[in-house]
Amino acid sequence: MYDPVAQSKRVVRQAALRQMLVVVLAAVVAGFLAAQGLRFALGVFIGGLAVALGNALASRVALVEGVAPANIVLLRWFAGILIRWSVFLLVMTGAVVAWKMPPLALLAGVLVALVAHVVFVTLKTVRNPNP
Repeated sequence: MYDPVAQSKRVVRQAALRQMLVVVLAAVVAGFLAAQGLRFALGVFIGGLAVALGNALASRVALVEGVAPANIVLLRWFAGILIRWSVFLLVMTGAVVAWKMPPLALLAGVLVALVAHVVFVTLKTVRNPNP
């Protein structure tokens, strides 16, 4: 039986795992190439983690099994967006204010995570549009 919610959960889970792999790889490369070394690499990792964590939590809220009225689905979708950006802003603010991470490293991690997410979800959807 075709279950679009279960398929969406699998795609999001796979994209989040691959997204974190790309972020870790980018952090390692940044650690070797950047003048700040480990601090810059940690900033790249935290920036990517903020995006991946926000995506994962948003999908858990928005993609709930079962049939629901449209207003409930829309409410879950908005709650997912609110959670995604709240987690992102909290992690990024904490990284800059509390841990004094370099903002450029955080933004590099965010960029890597966002591009990886778009690439993996697009490849999954284009390569296999139906289960």
